Amino acid sequence: MVVDSINARGTIRARSAAGQGELLMIASSSEERGHLEASSNDGLEGEQTYQADYSIVYRSGDQDQVLLKLPAFLFVRPSDQVLEFDKVSFKDAEVYLLAPQYKSGHGLVAYAFAMEKGSGEVFPLSFKQGEIVHDTLVYSELPPFPANQNEQLVVHSPEGAGGDPELKPRVYDLDLEKRQFIAR
Repeated sequence: MVVDSINARGTIRARSAAGQGELLMIASSSEERGHLEASSNDGLEGEQTYQADYSIVYRSGDQDQVLLKLPAFLFVRPSDQVLEFDKVSFKDAEVYLLAPQYKSGHGLVAYAFAMEKGSGEVFPLSFKQGEIVHDTLVYSELPPFPANQNEQLVVHSPEGAGGDPELKPRVYDLDLEKRQFIAR
């Protein structure tokens, strides 16, 4: 990786409208922008690299609510286009997924946020499988992507080298009180 430039704090890397405001991924420190010198699992030679301390915020008017901090976060993209959060609608909430890294050898890693339709409250979501709680969701780089089917989040697992493919997708119930997706 070669650093090409340093961007000022406040650079926006992801943006999506959400209710009366917007969700943003913002550099909360100066940002190193560079490129890959050689192809790898993370991207192709010449693709853009970004590294900074980032914050995911919900901005409404001139108020920023910090939802998540990503310190010293590095990701690769094919271009410098601002990312969008993927939106998955549920009866009681809009769920937003952000996977900054567009490819890897082990699936995409997404951060999830919910906006309750009744209250407008915005917060991060975690994923519970058995007794283990994860802050991120890992899913296949290939379609179908995470989707709402019968008020459940259906997720297809990644298939990596040396691993056995899961034949059935993972299914999660949304629990807004616990602020979690809970695996069935």
